[in-house]
Amino acid sequence: MKDRPIPVKLKAHEAVANRQKLEANVAIDALPRLCAALAGPAGMLNVTMQFDPHPKTVGRVSGQIQGQLPLICQRSLEVFLWPLDVPFDWIMVRDEAEEERVLADADPVMLEEEQLLLRDAIEDEVLLAIPLIPLAPDAPMPILPEAETAAAKTKKPQGETKAPQIGDNFELDDSRPNPFLALKGQLRKG
Repeated sequence: MKDRPIPVKLKAHEAVANRQKLEANVAIDALPRLCAALAGPAGMLNVTMQFDPHPKTVGRVSGQIQGQLPLICQRSLEVFLWPLDVPFDWIMVRDEAEEERVLADADPVMLEEEQLLLRDAIEDEVLLAIPLIPLAPDAPMPILPEAETAAAKTKKPQGETKAPQIGDNFELDDSRPNPFLALKGQLRKG
């Protein structure tokens, strides 16, 4: 039932022994690190998870996190709702030795006193899923006035020869000797 909130923590052994399945919501405002990364208030995350046994550890948790997160588009600098749809596969571990053994199988999640800190694990997963450079799918490329004037300055009339420019204040000097050719000459002498 998705209308109930997800617990803060859960006894790992019981959830695995019962092959527990959870379908619940997490209020985004209950996840402070995630709230700090967002561009504004957000609603709920829908979470589904299935607990199963694992031969090397306490157990495995797999599922899906879905929702919409307000992010700032780095192209338009406007807030947009980014669709979050993240599958996850965690293996619950009790210590670093167990963690090392299962790294190749799935993402390890450390238990605290045999309990899975569900909200913390969900928050970590969502934070890792947020794009480094969020881009709204329909955001046009901005044309800045400075870019227009720079483009106009680099256009050359036909027949005119001038050293190519990299920026407004930097020009390539083709008259300097190439240091690699000088080095090549020294290598041949030796």
